[in-house]
Amino acid sequence: MSSSMFLLLALYICSAAADLEIAPYTVLKEHQGWEEREFPATKWISTEVFSISVHDSEESRAAFYRLFDYIDGQNSEGMKIPMTAPVSRRIIAGEGPNCESNFTMSFFIPSNLQENAPLPLDSTVYIEERAAFKVAAKRFGGFPTSDIEFAIQAAELYELAFNEGLELTDVPLWTAGFDGPNVITNRRNEVWLEIN
Repeated sequence: MSSSMFLLLALYICSAAADLEIAPYTVLKEHQGWEEREFPATKWISTEVFSISVHDSEESRAAFYRLFDYIDGQNSEGMKIPMTAPVSRRIIAGEGPNCESNFTMSFFIPSNLQENAPLPLDSTVYIEERAAFKVAAKRFGGFPTSDIEFAIQAAELYELAFNEGLELTDVPLWTAGFDGPNVITNRRNEVWLEIN
């Protein structure tokens, strides 16, 4: 499927679900341009991907469609499930340039289905039970389309958090997108670094 068809589908999804439920978290401390957060234990629908490019590749689009198919009714209950935010990616970078990274793309399972989510029919999609975890989080706008744009934001966040004395894990790097392509201004993209 072409990139333009992918964008049209994402636009349809986002316009059909204007008020997306956002995965819960608590802000522990606000800083200039970033914050410390804690995410509670929650369930997400997830799929694994191996690709050189995390954010703009055929593999990434295919992962999105696998998750979309699940919420579009390809699950054990044949249930349509509302889109949520963010679409997260947990990235384990490949060693060296031009190496495949392993990343997990996920949609938050809505609160009303956390205890009894329908099972996926696709064997490459699974319900992920995330334990509670803490992150340093940095929000930024625009339409980032490359891994480099996210890496720059993550490097800036690492320096800010390190200077505050936080002990951060080296991997994984998390990215999160909260808006579809129909949102032009005040877009919300984020990078997260886990706090030990």
